[in-house]
Amino acid sequence: MTYANLFKVWATVLAAIVASILLSVAALTTGAGAQEQPLSGKTVVIDPGHGGSDVGATYTFSADKKLYEKDQNLDVAYRLKNLLKASGATVYMTRGGDSSHGGAVFKDPGDDCYPDDATLSNSKRYVCANSLKADHPGTYVLVSIHMNGSTNKTTDYTTTLFGKWQKDKALANAVFGGVTLDERPSYGLRTLTAVNGNGTQWGTIGTRTPYQFASGVLLKSNMPATIAETVFITNTNEANQLADPTAYGRQQQIAEALKTGIEHYLATH
Repeated sequence: MTYANLFKVWATVLAAIVASILLSVAALTTGAGAQEQPLSGKTVVIDPGHGGSDVGATYTFSADKKLYEKDQNLDVAYRLKNLLKASGATVYMTRGGDSSHGGAVFKDPGDDCYPDDATLSNSKRYVCANSLKADHPGTYVLVSIHMNGSTNKTTDYTTTLFGKWQKDKALANAVFGGVTLDERPSYGLRTLTAVNGNGTQWGTIGTRTPYQFASGVLLKSNMPATIAETVFITNTNEANQLADPTAYGRQQQIAEALKTGIEHYLATH
């Protein structure tokens, strides 16, 4: 075989190898890549509870150090937004939401509906969500993020609220993590660890079964909606974890639990 013919053979083989690699890359892009976007085509409106002059529940460490629910809700909301977007969802926020967010009380005129630290009524919250859906139609859910409060600093559990049984209950149950309480939770808020040693047999947080609540955010939004009462900010152990500056902290755990619950719901709706 001449050198010219040998070169042609190797050129043909090389071309075949390159073509095979390109086909594999294309398959990964259209196949595995698509499977990594479970929320593609879905839209989530996140409503960080409280804000502005409405600080919500508070934990007081000292006279000059307090933990406000409004700030913690917003922190969790931004973390949840990033997680949902990574799963392919379109995400809006009733207060905050613009990509140039820069802090817990950072006001930006580009925010989705209102600035980060705006004081919002229930009507402003559901009007924001409904107007977003009207302007950008699609499959929507509304998740309002809260933290609970109690005068008893040892109290801690997680729960969700729903407004209308037909519209909201399935979402509330999914974000909660299912209502079969005799099985180890695999998604939703029930997967959160217990921080006070008083949780379930699996070491997960205590629970209160989702219940109906007459809130305008739930009743007047034209999409499935739930209020997530994630943890008790007034619980001493929770407050200490929330105040911990560690990058992967309690806020991230809560955001990830919410994300899995939302994914579970949207997988079949």
